[in-house]
Amino acid sequence: MKLIRNCAEALRKYHENLRRKIYEYNDRIRSTGYYLKPIHIVKKHLGSDTRTYYYFGRYWYKLIKTGSRIKWIYIGKEKPDPKLPEPPINILEQCRVVVVGRDVYVDDTCYDAVLEICRST
Repeated sequence: MKLIRNCAEALRKYHENLRRKIYEYNDRIRSTGYYLKPIHIVKKHLGSDTRTYYYFGRYWYKLIKTGSRIKWIYIGKEKPDPKLPEPPINILEQCRVVVVGRDVYVDDTCYDAVLEICRST
């Protein structure tokens, strides 16, 4: 993994913008019962350090209502119905990024995309 210093804030802004677009997309496909989650976040506490792992991708779920409860069923990474519109573009799809403080560590394959995000703010 490669280190990019002082990039965490730019990555957060990118994630917020992407999240807004995904909310709009999910509103459009709500009637199908499918839901797209564009990122999986895991936080690990290591002593006084906190590392946040961001896994960017397409994580599809089916929502099933049972009475007053909602059950989320993971479908997979492929679009479950070809009739669904294409989701918003995410240049970090298939990337893993680790945030430590203000710095980020990124896989070699995603380095250029993350660096572009960091330079754009």
